[in-house]
Amino acid sequence: MAFKSIGQKYGFVSAGDVYRQEIADARIEEQAKAEAKLAQNRDDTETVLREMGISDEQIAEMEARLEALRQSRRSR
Repeated sequence: MAFKSIGQKYGFVSAGDVYRQEIADARIEEQAKAEAKLAQNRDDTETVLREMGISDEQIAEMEARLEALRQSRRSR
């Protein structure tokens, strides 16, 4: 079990605890923004591909290939 200070034992919150929580919250918020932007870009791409006459099956195949490529890059 991790060390707990007397203050933590009795429920007091230190300035360091508050600072670390603010950093964690900011990271979560930035990650959510990045994921939302990525989803928007993906939706825009699909819309343009449909307008160009590419079928849903071809779009799905493209997405699968892209995901496989991303996975292979992550594993390196």
